[in-house]
Amino acid sequence: MTQQSAVLLIAFLAGLVVAAPLLGTARRNLLPSFAMVIAALAVPVWVAYFASSFGRSFLASKGFLSTMPEALWFGVTFGVFTAAFFLALGYVYGDAKRRGKPAWAWATAAFLIPNLIGFILYFVFRGPLLRPCTSCGKPIRGGEAFCSHCGYSQGSSIGRIVQDGGPYEA
Repeated sequence: MTQQSAVLLIAFLAGLVVAAPLLGTARRNLLPSFAMVIAALAVPVWVAYFASSFGRSFLASKGFLSTMPEALWFGVTFGVFTAAFFLALGYVYGDAKRRGKPAWAWATAAFLIPNLIGFILYFVFRGPLLRPCTSCGKPIRGGEAFCSHCGYSQGSSIGRIVQDGGPYEA
């Protein structure tokens, strides 16, 4: 195994480590279908590109080995990283939509701002996950004891004591 193959193997495994938790969010219907389709097509497209004569000549022009095993490793590695990137974009889109934020704006910012700073900015500014009030349906933060709009108790023990008149009711 050459040094380049070892580096590509490490990069490939790192990409899988990134992609695996993102695929786990697909079970919660958080990832949109466009992100999953792009991620599924990324590996075969990159492998086909680097296995072609054009891709291998590109690798040779950059000083890499242009043999078929090296080309396949490049294809798989690029594919896994592309898949992980688009799964992360899909997560940003789905999570922003779930939180009531402008989903396309956040996904575009995460895509265009370099060095993953767009993703970091999203996670810093995304805000809490809101849920509807059990009485009026207005969005409130999770874990709040009372609705800030109607004052209805959200099921905490404190709310039940106050609502029932408390233990010291005369």
